[in-house]
Amino acid sequence: MRLVPYIALYLTLAAGLVFAVWQWSAQEAMLRLSESAQANLSLAADRLVGRLERYRMLPVVLSRDTRYLSALTDGAPESLNLHLRQLADLSRSLNISLVNAEGLVVADSAYGSEQSYLGRSLATRPDFIRAMNGALGFTHLQERPDTPRGFTFASPVRDATGRVKGALVVKADLENLELLWRGDPETVFFVDENRVVFISNRSELLRLQLEPRPVDLARYGNQPLRPFPDPAASTAYGHTIWHSDSDPKLPRAALVETQPLPVIGMEAYILTDTTPVAEAARLRAMLVAALMALFGALLWALYIRRSALARELLVREEANAALEARVEKRTGQLRQAQDDLVQAGKLSALGQMAAGISHELNQPLAAIQSFSENAQVFLERGQPEKAAGNLGRIADLTTRMARIIRNLRAFSKKEGESAGDVALGKVVDDALEIASARLREAGVALEWQRPEAEIVAHGGAVRLQQVVLNLVSNAVDAMEGAAEKRIEITVQAHADDARIIVRDSGPGLVAPEKIFEPFYTTKSTGNGDGMGLGLSISYGIVQSFGGAIKGENHPDGGAVFTVTLPKEA
Repeated sequence: MRLVPYIALYLTLAAGLVFAVWQWSAQEAMLRLSESAQANLSLAADRLVGRLERYRMLPVVLSRDTRYLSALTDGAPESLNLHLRQLADLSRSLNISLVNAEGLVVADSAYGSEQSYLGRSLATRPDFIRAMNGALGFTHLQERPDTPRGFTFASPVRDATGRVKGALVVKADLENLELLWRGDPETVFFVDENRVVFISNRSELLRLQLEPRPVDLARYGNQPLRPFPDPAASTAYGHTIWHSDSDPKLPRAALVETQPLPVIGMEAYILTDTTPVAEAARLRAMLVAALMALFGALLWALYIRRSALARELLVREEANAALEARVEKRTGQLRQAQDDLVQAGKLSALGQMAAGISHELNQPLAAIQSFSENAQVFLERGQPEKAAGNLGRIADLTTRMARIIRNLRAFSKKEGESAGDVALGKVVDDALEIASARLREAGVALEWQRPEAEIVAHGGAVRLQQVVLNLVSNAVDAMEGAAEKRIEITVQAHADDARIIVRDSGPGLVAPEKIFEPFYTTKSTGNGDGMGLGLSISYGIVQSFGGAIKGENHPDGGAVFTVTLPKEA
């Protein structure tokens, strides 16, 4: 019972959402339908006006021919009718007529046919009246039921002084123009100032009158006009809708869009069926209703399983808590083991280089003893300048020994500082300071291309120093017995990272894909040369800084290792 209010609330919200979606979908579909109808109406109007424009300028151009002025003043010869017929055929006009100032047609392209205006008076036609006033006149008409509907343009014919002596009248065939959009799905028609449908892509709508008013039937072939089916108009989402059940040729519910065309004295109409609007709204509403029903079923299923899931989640939480504690404990153990392994790797490297480091310190100690004895002799002889020189040499040697011991102490103890910005050039310098004795002992030529400007990357100085020392030591071991022993070290800066590259002239890598595996080594395991942990430790160190290390064979021989470090954490 406690769920009843929630169920009722959900059903109310679902019904409201379905209704809102239906309303929104209908409004959106109506807007799209209106935009499409307006575009189609503009296209139909532009096609009509564009085709009529071809005839609009024809009488204006023809009126400049002096032969028409001569025919109006001296009489029209028989050959002028034939000339006008040729022009009508070329322009696809129904008629081209020459009319004198009294409105009498003196020459016509349709002479000898029933459509000829020859000898007829056009004095009362609005296009002729406007032409005689010096402007371009136009009108539309149908003289008889058996003659085609036409649209006429009349241009004045002037003499040298600019006085109007007559007019040239061109009649265009509207039925040919209607063929352009006769197959369009929408109903398109054009009404004149008498509200009479004179042009349409539906022939059954011609000579229908939208509003009853008295008209001159002579303009419409002396045929009675029929009333347009009186539609019941309504408004939907800001658009006008016509409802008509009396005429099967018209949609039952149609969106009405209009566009005035003052250039031809008409108004364009388009009727678009609104059935797709209701279908789109209904489909979307049904889809939302189905989704809400599905969502409600899912909520009900979730509620049914709620208690069981709660108990299961409680058990899982307890298990997860125990597992997290174990993982945290093991992680701490692994981290400690890794630190111990890294430290063991450092001490192992120091052990391998112990003899060389001892020799590195014994040389300056012997030199210090010699320089101190010489300084004592020079002081006894009263030569303080030479004694001061020996003391200066002793100070330099002491500084060198202090630097070597400082690097050894820093390298041998565990690094306590977190990772940060590290100067890679100094890292390489410190590592080579420790490895220099072994390099000289092994007869290895070192090419260290130190960058002019320091390159900084993200890492730990001591641990990166151990990586470089491991790579150098491995290179020395790999070149044992080689004719040429050479190590090249470079530091490069890129857009997002920095790289340390160590290349040797040894025999190369036997299995590059295995070199970072723990305990993998190509050295003999019984002579104390190592257990194959140096590169594995280096791999873990570089990865802890968010970087990468890879080893591969160089095309010109030898192995090359690349340590890639991010510039930022």
